[in-house]
Amino acid sequence: MTFELNKNYCILTNSINQNLLTKLNEYTIYNDEYGYKELKEIIENYYKKTIVFNDCLRRLRQIEKKKLIELIHLRNMNYINVTSNIEETLLCDYIYVFNNDELVMEGQKEGLLQEEKLLKRLGFGLPFVVDVSTQLKYYNIVSKIYYDMEELVNDLWN
Repeated sequence: MTFELNKNYCILTNSINQNLLTKLNEYTIYNDEYGYKELKEIIENYYKKTIVFNDCLRRLRQIEKKKLIELIHLRNMNYINVTSNIEETLLCDYIYVFNNDELVMEGQKEGLLQEEKLLKRLGFGLPFVVDVSTQLKYYNIVSKIYYDMEELVNDLWN
């Protein structure tokens, strides 16, 4: 795995374990013991360019996740999010998918989330907004697949 600056990554895995985390040894890894306020303070005082979240975002509300990501962008940082929650892939640019420590697929968010059959074989569904917009596209209600719920709702209302 390679990580470029100015790009945010998601490592989607059905098994977050030490073998996977050792691949990120060069970074500081923050685990799920931190809440929103603690993570915000960490980001505000973080001096490196890349921060790694190990299942930290799972317990946060969507608005809190967005605020943290905005803060990361304001500080010209990028992040790597290790998670088993498919919804969190919407927050990143590039996704690595692991199955029991084996890299099975990788790619830009938009392309990778088109691989519904493979994701389902690995035990993941599609993020809700992607699934809904895909179904709406089949019926020509929308013209594209959405990765943001607000954008989908705005399109439906217009």
